[in-house]
Amino acid sequence: MGGLGGCFVGGVMNLRPYRITREVRTSIAVGCFGMALPESALLLAGFVLAHSAWSISDAPELLVPLAMIERNSKREVLRFESPTQEEAIAKGKTHLADLKDVDSWAFAREGLLNENGKKVDVISVDIWSRGSNERITLIQRFEPFSVRKHFRLIGEPDVSVDGVIQDKAHSQKVLETVRKGVAQHSKVAPLWDTWKR
Repeated sequence: MGGLGGCFVGGVMNLRPYRITREVRTSIAVGCFGMALPESALLLAGFVLAHSAWSISDAPELLVPLAMIERNSKREVLRFESPTQEEAIAKGKTHLADLKDVDSWAFAREGLLNENGKKVDVISVDIWSRGSNERITLIQRFEPFSVRKHFRLIGEPDVSVDGVIQDKAHSQKVLETVRKGVAQHSKVAPLWDTWKR
């Protein structure tokens, strides 16, 4: 069984995927270890998740992949348009990989997740911060507006670290901070709970 060990220390979220053993449980209870991810990066990711959901909440079109970068406490939005979704995603990933002068970024795109033989619509948000080496992604399931003329979020986002979905109980602190980032989006904050099912 795996999970996400973590706690905040001086505004930094320490994350590390782990296997639960008797020795690790003791370590988790008394201290934090692993990669440092600033709280500001998780807030940014929550804001980007909110903006992405808002962008497709009343439209049948796919989300144009977007990123928000944070540099010296200032945010900038980048959109990556291309003839296909795959090209736009690749364009965004290439652009972000070349950035050297930013503090953090969050990159959102729409896709499909194969769950139990069924395709589920998702918004994925990759999170990066200066000094981080692990790939952290939020995966939010949703029902598109086009299905019932009403956009719906399905459950809480999953947290993936290096491609491994983390246990919900151990990713609560991360999701609490992401939710604070969602609340920073003035258009989405009053809508978020109404989109839940």
